[in-house]
Amino acid sequence: MKKLIATGAVLLLTNGGAQVLHAEALQATQETQQETQARDWAFSGYIGVADFESEEKPDPYQPGMSHDMNSDEAYKVGLILSKYYNNFSFNLGIELMQEVTVHDEDGNELAEHSHIPVSLGMNYHFDTSLIDPYIGAGVGYSFNNFSESAFINEQGMSMDVDDSPFYYLTAGVEYPFSDNYAVFLAGQYTIGDTDITGYAQSPAGTIQLEDESTLDRYEMNIGLKYFF
Repeated sequence: MKKLIATGAVLLLTNGGAQVLHAEALQATQETQQETQARDWAFSGYIGVADFESEEKPDPYQPGMSHDMNSDEAYKVGLILSKYYNNFSFNLGIELMQEVTVHDEDGNELAEHSHIPVSLGMNYHFDTSLIDPYIGAGVGYSFNNFSESAFINEQGMSMDVDDSPFYYLTAGVEYPFSDNYAVFLAGQYTIGDTDITGYAQSPAGTIQLEDESTLDRYEMNIGLKYFF
C-alpha cells in the first residue's frame, strides 16, 4: 500500500511539474506574441561591409582578350524606418557606401565608385522567446558615382556609369534587450547591374563603348533598433 501511495505521489509531482513547465512556455510564447503585436514603428541605424563580385570585361583594343575586374570591400552606414503589422515589417532604407577602387588582374587601378542605395522591403519575423530571426526581400534604386583612373585616361578611354535599380534578399536575427531597443545582425545579397557608356581612342578612330557592369554583392550589417 505504501508503494502504491509513493508511486501515485511521484506521478502527481511529475505531472504537476510538466504542467508548470508547459504553462511557463505558453506564457513566454504569449508574452512574445503580445510584444510583437504591440510593435508599431521602429527606427534603425547600422554599419556594414559589402563584398562586390568580380567580373570579366573585354579589352576594347584587343578583340578576344578580357580582363578580370575586382572591387575592394566597401564599408557603409545606413538608416531604416520600419512599420510593423503583426509578424511583418515594411522597411524604407537609405545607405551611404564608401568610395572603393576597381583593380584588374595586374593590379592596375581602373576606376573608383561609390553608391547611395535607397530601398523598400518587407521582412517576416519569427516569434521566439529569446531572439527574433527574420527573412525578407526588397527592391531599390542606387545613385552611383563613378570616376575612371589616370591609368584608364592614359589608355585613351573615358567611361560613365548610370544610376540603376536593384533587388535584394536578407536574413538576420534581432535580440531585444529592453521594451524599446534591440540589436541585430543581418546578411544580405544584393543583385543589380548598371549601364556603362563611353569611348576609347584607337589608331582606327573612336570606339564607342556600351556595356553593363555588375553591382552584385554580399553584405553584412550590425545595428541598433529603437521601437516607438
